[in-house]
Amino acid sequence: MKITQIHLVRRPAASPRPDDFDIVTAALPSLRPGQVLIENLYMSVDPYMRRSMEAEAKDLEPWPIGGALNGPCVGRVLDSRNPGFKEGDIVESMSGWQSHFVSDGDAFLPYLTPDNALARRTVGSGIEPQDYLGLFGIAAMTGYVGVVRSGKLEPGKTLVVSSAAGTVGSVACQVGKIKGMRVVASAGSDDKINWLLHSARADRAFNYKTVPLADGLKEACPHGIDLVLENASPEHLEACLPLMNERGAIMIAGFVSIYTTGGRASPVRNLEYVLDKYLTLKAFPFMDYLDSYEEFVGNMSAWRSEGKLVFPQIIHDGLDQAPRAFCSLFSGDSFGKNLVRIAI
Repeated sequence: MKITQIHLVRRPAASPRPDDFDIVTAALPSLRPGQVLIENLYMSVDPYMRRSMEAEAKDLEPWPIGGALNGPCVGRVLDSRNPGFKEGDIVESMSGWQSHFVSDGDAFLPYLTPDNALARRTVGSGIEPQDYLGLFGIAAMTGYVGVVRSGKLEPGKTLVVSSAAGTVGSVACQVGKIKGMRVVASAGSDDKINWLLHSARADRAFNYKTVPLADGLKEACPHGIDLVLENASPEHLEACLPLMNERGAIMIAGFVSIYTTGGRASPVRNLEYVLDKYLTLKAFPFMDYLDSYEEFVGNMSAWRSEGKLVFPQIIHDGLDQAPRAFCSLFSGDSFGKNLVRIAI
């Protein structure tokens, strides 16, 4: 069987470009006993994937040059020689960036099991296959647990979210509001600020490209900051520290700003505030909270149904659009969750 894959052809020095990738045709072998043939329906593109383009990725396996790539995807079983799966089942895996693949049927845990491991997903009653990459996906869960499992979730307290119009940030903002927190958000365009104020219901939001971080945060947080969900940069973290209330917490989901610098971060020059104010500073992988997955899915589904949470998505049609969709994440223009529709 002939399939289509996206391969990496070179490792970029800075921001990725569509011509860093190539579209190739590959062959799949016939199924052996215990195996499953999957047709991918949707795949996810996420900023963290930029780290996989490095030859020496620090926390992820580097993507190969001229080989199959990995990433979150959801697909449909076309054929099965595994009693655990039947034709038509909807499954999630890490075998994105290709039209089809063969699985050995191993149980799926993202980044902890083989890329072709599978988890059967339930659809219907308002839940679509792509929800498992978006509303119930890795980035959304990161935003959710960064607030809910921070230990600082308290109505009336101030939550600050950076890169707030992306998937992680927009979920964190809305979860904070649902839980009664006062939410302050920053993002890089006036359109994003308008969305954060009127759709995500942030209490305050400012454009860090037109308002200095320190000024924007000080004006928006007159009573200090209790919790930060940090997505953006060491500079944003540095600007938050003097405003933190005693025993506050900073949950670091990532630094988008260093994804194109080979992971090199500028120094944070005022860490004395961590000691002076007894702060908790924590980087967290979502894998540490997989025990919360069913709770997360249940809450996110209910909040969407009740109109308490909105989840913007940009759908790019066709596997051949995956490189362009991925590169759009670094232009500063895109917000919400970016997905590639591979098949219907």
